Amino acid sequence: MTILKKTASSDEGGPRSTTAPTTAALLPLAVMLPAVTVMFDDRFGAVASAALVAVSLVLVAAGGALLARTTAQADAAAARARRDADVLDALEPLAGARR
Repeated sequence: MTILKKTASSDEGGPRSTTAPTTAALLPLAVMLPAVTVMFDDRFGAVASAALVAVSLVLVAAGGALLARTTAQADAAAARARRDADVLDALEPLAGARR
Protein backbone atom coordinates (compact mmCIF):
# COMPACT_ATOMS: atom_id res chain seq x y z
CA MET A 1 0.00 0.00 0.00
CA THR A 2 2.87 2.39 -0.65
CA ILE A 3 0.80 4.10 -3.33
CA LEU A 4 -1.77 5.09 -0.73
CA LYS A 5 0.94 6.32 1.60
CA LYS A 6 2.48 8.42 -1.18
CA THR A 7 -0.81 10.14 -1.93
CA ALA A 8 -1.65 10.66 1.72
CA SER A 9 1.26 13.02 2.33
CA SER A 10 3.93 14.74 0.34
CA ASP A 11 7.66 14.26 0.68
CA GLU A 12 7.92 17.38 2.83
CA GLY A 13 5.66 15.86 5.45
CA GLY A 14 2.64 18.08 4.86
CA PRO A 15 -0.70 16.85 3.55
CA ARG A 16 -0.97 16.55 -0.22
CA SER A 17 -3.88 18.15 -2.00
CA THR A 18 -6.52 15.79 -3.33
CA THR A 19 -7.92 18.41 -5.68
CA ALA A 20 -6.32 17.11 -8.87
CA PRO A 21 -7.73 13.56 -8.55
CA THR A 22 -11.12 14.97 -7.57
CA THR A 23 -11.16 17.29 -10.57
CA ALA A 24 -10.03 14.48 -12.85
CA ALA A 25 -12.89 12.36 -11.54
CA LEU A 26 -15.42 15.15 -12.25
CA LEU A 27 -14.40 15.66 -15.87
CA PRO A 28 -15.67 12.37 -17.35
CA LEU A 29 -18.99 12.81 -15.60
CA ALA A 30 -19.28 16.42 -16.78
CA VAL A 31 -18.59 15.32 -20.36
CA MET A 32 -20.79 12.24 -20.19
CA LEU A 33 -23.95 13.97 -18.99
CA PRO A 34 -24.45 16.20 -22.06
CA ALA A 35 -23.64 13.22 -24.31
CA VAL A 36 -26.28 11.10 -22.58
CA THR A 37 -28.71 14.00 -22.85
CA VAL A 38 -28.17 14.26 -26.61
CA MET A 39 -28.33 10.50 -27.19
CA PHE A 40 -31.51 9.95 -25.21
CA ASP A 41 -33.18 13.30 -25.89
CA ASP A 42 -36.21 11.68 -27.50
CA ARG A 43 -36.74 9.42 -24.46
CA PHE A 44 -36.21 12.12 -21.84
CA GLY A 45 -38.56 14.97 -21.35
CA ALA A 46 -37.51 18.59 -21.65
CA VAL A 47 -37.25 18.92 -17.88
CA ALA A 48 -34.97 15.90 -17.53
CA SER A 49 -32.74 17.11 -20.37
CA ALA A 50 -32.48 20.56 -18.84
CA ALA A 51 -31.69 19.03 -15.44
CA LEU A 52 -28.88 16.90 -16.90
CA VAL A 53 -27.37 19.90 -18.65
CA ALA A 54 -27.64 21.95 -15.46
CA VAL A 55 -25.93 19.22 -13.42
CA SER A 56 -23.17 19.08 -16.00
CA LEU A 57 -22.65 22.84 -15.75
CA VAL A 58 -22.55 22.61 -11.96
CA LEU A 59 -19.89 19.89 -12.19
CA VAL A 60 -17.77 22.03 -14.51
CA ALA A 61 -18.14 25.00 -12.15
CA ALA A 62 -17.19 22.85 -9.16
CA GLY A 63 -14.09 21.62 -10.97
CA GLY A 64 -13.12 25.19 -11.78
CA ALA A 65 -13.62 26.24 -8.20
CA LEU A 66 -11.45 23.36 -6.98
CA LEU A 67 -8.67 24.32 -9.37
CA ALA A 68 -8.90 27.99 -8.39
CA ARG A 69 -8.66 27.08 -4.70
CA THR A 70 -5.65 24.87 -5.34
CA THR A 71 -3.93 27.63 -7.30
CA ALA A 72 -4.58 30.12 -4.52
CA GLN A 73 -3.20 27.70 -1.92
CA ALA A 74 -0.10 27.04 -4.02
CA ASP A 75 0.49 30.78 -4.44
CA ALA A 76 0.10 31.33 -0.70
CA ALA A 77 2.51 28.49 0.06
CA ALA A 78 5.08 29.91 -2.38
CA ALA A 79 4.75 33.37 -0.83
CA ARG A 80 5.13 31.89 2.65
CA ALA A 81 8.24 29.98 1.55
CA ARG A 82 9.74 33.18 0.11
CA ARG A 83 9.02 35.07 3.34
CA ASP A 84 10.54 32.28 5.40
CA ALA A 85 13.65 32.25 3.21
CA ASP A 86 13.97 36.03 3.52
CA VAL A 87 13.69 35.83 7.31
CA LEU A 88 16.30 33.07 7.47
CA ASP A 89 18.62 35.07 5.21
CA ALA A 90 18.15 38.13 7.40
CA LEU A 91 18.91 36.14 10.57
CA GLU A 92 22.00 34.45 9.14
CA PRO A 93 24.43 37.34 9.87
CA LEU A 94 23.27 37.31 13.51
CA ALA A 95 24.37 33.73 13.95
CA GLY A 96 27.89 34.62 12.75
CA ALA A 97 28.15 37.58 15.15
CA ARG A 98 27.53 35.39 18.20
CA ARG A 99 30.52 33.14 17.50
